[in-house]
Amino acid sequence: MLADKRARLVEQLAEIQDSIDFIDARQRFYDNVLSGATPYVSVLIPSAALAKESEEPGELKGAERK
Repeated sequence: MLADKRARLVEQLAEIQDSIDFIDARQRFYDNVLSGATPYVSVLIPSAALAKESEEPGELKGAERK
């Protein structure tokens, strides 16, 4: 009985450690993007759109002018 419980806990611990490792990797990635060490590339926004946005100073993204 204790061996079964221990085996389940070891499995859960491995899953939790995988989740922690994933979070740590994502945090390192975001830190590197923010510091400029890793260039930001979006697979959702075409590169041309990102370049155009960076050329338009003063524009509020997602806001309409009235």
